[in-house]
Amino acid sequence: MRKIDLEEMKALQLQILKEVTEFCGKNKINYWLDCGTLLGAIRHKGYIPWDDDIDIGMLREDYNKFMKLFNKESKRYKFYSAENNSEFHYLFGKVLDSYTVLYEDKYKLAVNIDVFVYDNVPDNKQAIRKMYKNIYGKCFGIRYSWNGIQNKRKRKLAHGISLALRAVPASYLRKKAIENLKRYQYVPTKLVGNFTSQTEMVCSKEVFQEFIEVEFEGGYYKAPIGYDAWLRAFYNDYMKLPPLEERVPKHKTEAYWIGKEGKNNDL
Repeated sequence: MRKIDLEEMKALQLQILKEVTEFCGKNKINYWLDCGTLLGAIRHKGYIPWDDDIDIGMLREDYNKFMKLFNKESKRYKFYSAENNSEFHYLFGKVLDSYTVLYEDKYKLAVNIDVFVYDNVPDNKQAIRKMYKNIYGKCFGIRYSWNGIQNKRKRKLAHGISLALRAVPASYLRKKAIENLKRYQYVPTKLVGNFTSQTEMVCSKEVFQEFIEVEFEGGYYKAPIGYDAWLRAFYNDYMKLPPLEERVPKHKTEAYWIGKEGKNNDL
């Protein structure tokens, strides 16, 4: 297997993004550049110089449609989520290049882009906090992410909890956490939020009433018309660069090209 360096990995990520956006256009599925990718598009017209991944977002209805249809049409690229693969260990989805393999921490994946799902949230702040504090979601996060906690005392406590949680099947925790995400799926709320990470991100649905195109690495992709409000909800003063010590890649990965003949089916 030939190792894939960072620049080649970014090129492969862009290929995935193009495949996904063409599929979404053909099937009338809305998506948008999300998180650091949207920030990179607005501030740098491409990757944030120290970033190393691509994120897109979808509202639940579009996410469900994408999950239902994408794998039926795509041969090389495959969409995985905890909802279509009980062994998949993230609460959000990923589109993976099955001709590659990627190791991140203890997980075997493939070169990929993240697909975050945004769900209806209640208009009451206390109810929102209750959803974010959902016990199954927190237990799932602690089970896999305890070592990312900066505070030493809290990290030690979380490590102990994670060891105790080994007795609880991860698939059960994922299932219950996803049920929590969908709690307001059919309720006409004014807000949406991302409950699959620690960002506690909530924003008005009006942000997504329409979409525009923004430049990213020489191509043009969708962004919500309210991207300014969206990015401020994420990053506050998003045009301000972070301190130099924070301008580092956030993932520790190793990727390899295995080619068509060595197609990665073990995901």
